[in-house]
Formats: sequence, C-alpha cells, structure tokens
Amino acid sequence: MKPSPEFVLQQLEPHTVRISTRKRQKLAISAESDETLYLIQTGVFLVRAAWRDDRHQILSLLYPGDCIRSSAIPPLDGTEIAAASENGEVWRLRWSIARGLFEGDPDLAHHVSDRLADQTARLALHNTIIAGLTGDERVAALMTEIALRVGKQTPAGIVFDMPLSRTDIAEHLALNADTVSRIVSRMRANGLIAVAGRNRLVCRSIEALAYECPIATTIRRMHETAPRRTLVA
Repeated sequence: MKPSPEFVLQQLEPHTVRISTRKRQKLAISAESDETLYLIQTGVFLVRAAWRDDRHQILSLLYPGDCIRSSAIPPLDGTEIAAASENGEVWRLRWSIARGLFEGDPDLAHHVSDRLADQTARLALHNTIIAGLTGDERVAALMTEIALRVGKQTPAGIVFDMPLSRTDIAEHLALNADTVSRIVSRMRANGLIAVAGRNRLVCRSIEALAYECPIATTIRRMHETAPRRTLVA
C-alpha cells in the first residue's frame, strides 16, 4: 500500500528547511548534481520562461502537494519558479539528502516519482489545451482546474482565490491580456463565475463551467482527486 502524503511529509520534514514566500518571490533552482528538491505546502507557484522585452511564458502551475526538481523542469533559458499566491510555504531539501532517504525507503522515492509524473501529465494536458482549444475554452479549462485545486465548496458554489493576474493567465494560455479580460467578462455575464472579493471568485456550478470546455472530463479526473492542502492566499 502506498504511503499517505502525510506520512511522507513526516519522514521528510526533519531534513527540510521551511521557506515562507510572498507573491512573485523566486525559488533558486540549480542544474548542479546536488540540486534542490522543493515540496510545496501552501500557495500556487508558476514555472515560467523569461523572454526578451520582459515577456514570459508560464509553462505550468504547481499546487500544494507538488514537488519541484530542476532536472524535471523544461530546460529553457531563463526558466524560473515564482510564487503566484500572496503567501505560501515550501520545504527545501538538498537532493543528496533526499536521494539517501529514497534509497533507504523506496516508498518515499515512489511518492516523489509519482508526484513528478503527475506534473508531467498535467504539462502534456496543458499543451493539448493550447494546441486544440479556443480562447474561451482555454479560460474555462483554467478556471475549472483552479477551482478544483484550491477552491472550497460553499452553499454559493466553489469559492477560490485567483492567484493569477490577467497577464499571468494570458501568458499561461497563449492569449492576449485584453482577450482574457473579454472572455472573463463574458463568463461573469453568463453566470459561470462571479466576484466574491478581492482576487476571489465563486464558481456557482462546476458542471456549467466544465460544459464550456470539451476536455473538462479529463481535467476533472486529473484535478478533483489530487492531494489537497489549504491554500494560503
């Protein structure tokens, strides 16, 4: 039987350094042999590549329960990990120490390997979304994903803090920022999402939102049962 995420954290915690993060704070990554393994506890983080003229392409989103290892990040120049949430926490672990722990306990190694494999699958799904969906469908896919990952079910619907700015969404979905604004406005007008506070949204019906995306079934299957921890906004 696979160890629970809580058991894995108990095994790794004594060897980690806790890092509190603020929005846009970057995590140091290295391609050296003794690289760093980060374990996300709270918050949402961006894997993004920096282009010229202060442009970026957000390659993937990382959620509580995910792991970050530089060798598992696309080897693009200027790639960085940045916090998207106002506050978050990650645990830092030297890879040499992690490797020793994994060699002594294969269950720990399998857990981290499974997490990295899940993140790779999500990256592949994201590439499919960019390649095959319309702008409206892309935004619906992203809203569905974030609602499922960090949202909380309430009588009014799924309430979630949106950690991405309009520019972040545009860079993640290969859209123009003004296009994103128009799409989100249409979603609000159609009652798919509503504003519930500063950077806080509510999805009144996840089924109605998912209906706007042709691969919503896959997105829900991938994100509804994912390991969850409380998101610090």
